[in-house]
Amino acid sequence: MARSVDRMAQPADKKKMRLVVVSCSRTGTLGLHEALEMLGYTPYHMIDLMTKGGRPHIKAFTEGIIAQNNRLAAIKRYETPDLDRWVGSYDCLMEIPSYVGLRSLETYMEDPEVKFILTERSPDKWVKSFNNTIGEAIKAADQLPISILKHFDAEMGEFFHLAQVMYWAYSDGTNPGHPDNEAALRKNYVEYIRTVKQTLPEDRLLVVRLEDGLGWEQICPFLDVPIPEQKYPRGNEPNVFHKIVEKYLDPRVKAAMINLGTTVAAVAGIGGYLAWKVCRAH
Repeated sequence: MARSVDRMAQPADKKKMRLVVVSCSRTGTLGLHEALEMLGYTPYHMIDLMTKGGRPHIKAFTEGIIAQNNRLAAIKRYETPDLDRWVGSYDCLMEIPSYVGLRSLETYMEDPEVKFILTERSPDKWVKSFNNTIGEAIKAADQLPISILKHFDAEMGEFFHLAQVMYWAYSDGTNPGHPDNEAALRKNYVEYIRTVKQTLPEDRLLVVRLEDGLGWEQICPFLDVPIPEQKYPRGNEPNVFHKIVEKYLDPRVKAAMINLGTTVAAVAGIGGYLAWKVCRAH
């Protein structure tokens, strides 16, 4: 079966991968994304998927998560060549491996020039942050007006489906409020962090605990670059996350409202025509 990633064109401006941030969402990655741009990297993060990748990238990411977590889906799991096709225009990959699996990094692990960064935080704090951001997004998808509008804009519907599979990848299929939800999130987060530390080459892996601080002093020596004079970028607090999502969704919501209005008008027009025909018949 042809996968979405297989239908992507090979990038014309392919770059060699230099750095992979294998961190989970909600562990300082957006601030790190900005910091790496300041250091000259071209990182690919969820924010780039939303603002630059669009529907093809949303579909590829959704497919990769399902392939990794649902073997009954009969989708071949992503490997390094798939990532190269998907994000080959970037030299730094962020967050994506925490959803599509470390198998996708095998070729990068074999390359002595590729480095890895893992940011982590207290599991309890991570669970709370994950539920306050991605958890809130999937709750919004089931509430008015999004529960209706997402059916009238294809990209919006695919975005909320992606949010759902991202969330389920760590929640064992539970939603916020389920009695087993927080325990499942905590268990899967801890297990992923442990697997990363056991799998990736220790001499090329930097592990940073957010509670110990994340800034130039932690990442620059590891990357062999001088510390910039600029202040390290601020992290992504939940309210910032919500503003980013709102900015992304705003044009999608407007398009959905137009499509909904067009559909309603069309249905009303058909209804009026049928009523007129019935009246004429009598």
